Amino acid sequence: MSDSDEAAVITGGTRGIGAAIAHALARRGVRLVLNGRGRDPEVDQTLSELGTLTEVEMLAGDAADPATSENLVNLAKSRFGRIDYVVPAAGGAHPGRITDLSFEQWSEAFRIHVHAIFHLFRSAHAALAHRGGAFLMIGSAAGIRGCPDTIAYQTVKGALPQMARALARDHGREGIRVNVLEPGIIRTRFHAAMSPEAERNNLENRIPLRRFGAPEHVATAALELLTNPFITGETLVIDGGMSMRMV
Repeated sequence: MSDSDEAAVITGGTRGIGAAIAHALARRGVRLVLNGRGRDPEVDQTLSELGTLTEVEMLAGDAADPATSENLVNLAKSRFGRIDYVVPAAGGAHPGRITDLSFEQWSEAFRIHVHAIFHLFRSAHAALAHRGGAFLMIGSAAGIRGCPDTIAYQTVKGALPQMARALARDHGREGIRVNVLEPGIIRTRFHAAMSPEAERNNLENRIPLRRFGAPEHVATAALELLTNPFITGETLVIDGGMSMRMV
């Protein structure tokens, strides 16, 4: 293990992109407080692997619950005495056109993807300001280009770049840096239901590099935005060129 004394809080940190970011930080010796909805053999395996690299604590709970944010921050401060990095990576799909969605379904997308960030930043603010830490949101390429039948997901993900700019502007004098990653199609459980036809269309017609991304591709970019002390208020897209193409 490294002798680093830094610490990170990651929601959605036991699977997919969140877990990949946790591994990237753990390899630098950053100590971790991870959140997920629960534990199963896959989560236990992830925690075991991380435990060979650094100190790890896991707190189960709903990342959008304000109490979860408070508990994560309190655990990190009591266990490690500091918080240097915060990554709200918990999320989920919210399919449907506006005519398909109830107001409750629409509101749930905001609760999970926007309100959860509001609560976590407020909870971690004092600890981040104490040492000049970094706060990294996980957006989506769906938030910067129109996509079919996912209006709630696109709307909430589209809010994050501006939320990051506002937070970066308001809290830069405290030394807090705030950035956003915008992943495209990354091979995680999120895209597990993709049909063979959709997969072929994505590879042949939508992604110039003609391959899908892996969580590790997002994690390397996350590491740069978390640790580079002169980047704030920025949005970095990781999608194989999908969102920049004209036709």
